Amino acid sequence: MKKVFALIVCLAILIPSIAFSAGTVTVTRKSVIPNFIEQIIFTCTGDSSDGSIPNTSFTQQDLRHVIGMYLYAVTAYPTSGGTAPDAADVFILNAQNEDLLGSADNSTAANGANLIHASLGRTTLPRLTLPSVNFYPVVSGLLTLQVANQATHSANYTVVLTFVK
Repeated sequence: MKKVFALIVCLAILIPSIAFSAGTVTVTRKSVIPNFIEQIIFTCTGDSSDGSIPNTSFTQQDLRHVIGMYLYAVTAYPTSGGTAPDAADVFILNAQNEDLLGSADNSTAANGANLIHASLGRTTLPRLTLPSVNFYPVVSGLLTLQVANQATHSANYTVVLTFVK
C-alpha cells in the first residue's frame, strides 16, 4: 500500500512538469559582415503554462565574436508561423545587472517597453538611465536577455542584438 501511495505521489508531481514544458530560448550567431557587423539571435518559445522564458545569456564562444564591439540595436519580432506573443518588455542586462535599454530598476522598461509585439517587428537603441540619452555600449562581457509581461502560452518570437565595430 505504501508503494502504491508513493507511486501516486510521484506521478502527481511528474505529470504537470511533463505536460507543461518550460519556456525555451535558442541562441545563434550570424556574421552579417564578419568582424564588422555581428548579430546574436534569441529564438524564443514561451512556457506552455504562463508564456515566460528563462533569462538567457549567449555563450562564451559567441562573446569572442562581439567583444569590443558596440551594441547598436535590439530588434524583436513574432516568429513566422508561430503563436503570436503579447506586447512584452525586453531588458538587455550586462554583467553588472544594468539594463542597457535604460531601465532604472530592471523591472520598469524604458527603450525596451513593449518591444515585443503580436504582429510587428520593432527596433530600439541602447539607452543610458541618467541622463536619458541613447548610447552604444562596448561589449566587455556576456549580455543576458530578460523578457517581462509576455503571457501568451507557447508564444514564438525572436530578439536580435546587432553589434557593430
